[in-house]
Amino acid sequence: MGTPKALLRVGGTPLIVRHVEAFRSMGLRVHVVLGCDAERIAAALPAGVIVRHNHLWATTGPAESAAIALLGLGPTLLTPVDVPPAAPDDLRRLLDAAGPAVLTYDGADGHPVRLDPPHIAGRLDGRLATALRIAVGDPGRILNLNSPNQWESWLKGHQ
Repeated sequence: MGTPKALLRVGGTPLIVRHVEAFRSMGLRVHVVLGCDAERIAAALPAGVIVRHNHLWATTGPAESAAIALLGLGPTLLTPVDVPPAAPDDLRRLLDAAGPAVLTYDGADGHPVRLDPPHIAGRLDGRLATALRIAVGDPGRILNLNSPNQWESWLKGHQ
C-alpha cells in the first residue's frame, strides 16, 4: 500500500494512533508491538505508549507478536493494526465481559478480543474457542485492511 499499514492516514492521523486513541478513551494503558519499520512507527506514537519489539518479525507471525504484547499483563484487549479501530461501545462491552471475549459481526469473529491470564504462547483461535461471543453492529470488526481496495473502501466512510 506504499507505506506501513500502521502509518496509513485516516483524516490526517496514522491508523495506529487512531487505535491508541480508541483504547485510551476507555482509560486503558496501551502497549504496541513493533516489527518492520519499528522506528518510523514508534516516531508516530503518542507519548506514554509502551513499545515492545518483535525483533524476529521477519520470520515469525501474529502469534509471536501477540505473545510479546501479552507478556506480564493481566486482562487485556488485543487487536492487530490492520483492522478498523473499535468504537467505545464495543470496547466497553469487552471490558465488561467476565472473561475472554470476542466481538462478532454476522456470526464471524473479529477484533479486538479480550484475553485473561494466564497468557500462553500460541495461536489465539484455540484459546478463544470457548470465549464469550459478543455480537456487534459494526462490520468493521471483521474487516481486514489488507489490500488497497479494502483500505480505500473503508476509508471513504471514515475520513
